[in-house]
Amino acid sequence: MGDRRATSAGRNSNGWPIFGRDVAAAAWRPSADLLADSRLARLLALSGEADLADLQRHAERDPAWFWATAVEDLALAWQRPFHEVVDLSHGPEWTRWWIGGAFNYAAAAVDSRALRDREGAALTWEGEDAEVRSFTNGQLKEAVDRAAGMLQAQGVAEGDRVGIFLPFVPETVISVLALGRIKAIYTPIFSGYGAPAVASRLADCGATVLITADGFLRRGSVVDLKHTADAAVALTPSIRRVIVVRRLDARVTEVPWSKGRDVWWDQAVGDPGLEPVSVAPETDPETPFMIIYTSGTTGRPKGAVHVHGGFP
Repeated sequence: MGDRRATSAGRNSNGWPIFGRDVAAAAWRPSADLLADSRLARLLALSGEADLADLQRHAERDPAWFWATAVEDLALAWQRPFHEVVDLSHGPEWTRWWIGGAFNYAAAAVDSRALRDREGAALTWEGEDAEVRSFTNGQLKEAVDRAAGMLQAQGVAEGDRVGIFLPFVPETVISVLALGRIKAIYTPIFSGYGAPAVASRLADCGATVLITADGFLRRGSVVDLKHTADAAVALTPSIRRVIVVRRLDARVTEVPWSKGRDVWWDQAVGDPGLEPVSVAPETDPETPFMIIYTSGTTGRPKGAVHVHGGFP
């Protein structure tokens, strides 16, 4: 397994960390100070329970109490407070949560942070080519507001389904939050899927818009995502608009384009006449936010609906 001679820094003669069995088997124990400052300790203090076992027993006896306590611990920004945690009157299969409340995930994730700490770090992205883009809380809110306005200008309305077929880029995060802000529904699609797999998910949820990219880098190679997206759209008659994030730009010699259907993300959000959406409408916590599909390895992919008040 190579040279495992230790140096004073715990590395071998080549400078690589040593992962000997004695090190791997060593059990780490947090100090009392770390335990006292942990999220679990704060939750226990808020709940009034003595330890984790007591908390678990109480949660099993009274799930509504536990989730009310958890929400208080998370300090979620509600648009309107709920008066009842859960309603099981129609049976467990039709459970309703946060009765009487209003909660928009995007508003809670973006707006409250920007208001509290505008210059705080919100998002940092580093590409495979070492490109780095960073957003403060305030900058992320501005980007989400403009993206939400752009999506509305492209015809996306409340309840519309939008496919996100993107690599890991900042626009992926911005798209999710912008769609939540206008109460549209997104479905995430793995950027490594082929056209049939993409099309099956778009068709199943009735998506009308697809957000994709010209391409991206993976292990030093260019992945031509737009060609795959176009092939998927050809199999999905419901798609009327394709919004394209410019990731590779000059490294893609030719991006296939459908005039009248395709638009560049940066040009659309940069439109000087665009009206940003800076305030999310009051949102019932049971409003759908995401439809995520199973892998399809054992049968047809199945879509699971996640709502604003229960988003992972």
